[in-house]
Amino acid sequence: MKNKILIVEDNEYKRTRIKELIYSEFPDCDISECYSFTSAWKLISNCKFDLLLLDISLPTFDKTDSDPGGMFRVFGGKELARKIKKRGITTKFLFITQFTSFSNSSSFISFDGLKEELLSHYKEECLGCILYSNTVSEWREELITHIKEL
Repeated sequence: MKNKILIVEDNEYKRTRIKELIYSEFPDCDISECYSFTSAWKLISNCKFDLLLLDISLPTFDKTDSDPGGMFRVFGGKELARKIKKRGITTKFLFITQFTSFSNSSSFISFDGLKEELLSHYKEECLGCILYSNTVSEWREELITHIKEL
């Protein structure tokens, strides 16, 4: 089965590692990628994917040499999940982040607290929350397992 996956990730190194892992385990996957909240929403609302890999924190717009991407959305992936559910889009998603805590001007939450909240609120859509690391490989096994379950 050829799964269609969208990776929403603004960090090029992390995005490349995720793509390399998926292609090494699932060479027939069709992977699309985008780098911001806005470009992700355009793709999600116009294309059908089997799985979305959502970073938690995202810039509003794609970064360029002259533009840093607009306002940084600490909970950009969570905002995308809310829009997906509100619009009745049935695509499954996974959150993947390298941060162990998140804060903006009005709130602070740990990775574990956010994971519990997301899994509770998006029981049907959310397959999990993965803590990415450049030095530890657990995220790799976790991601592979979730893709195999599609």
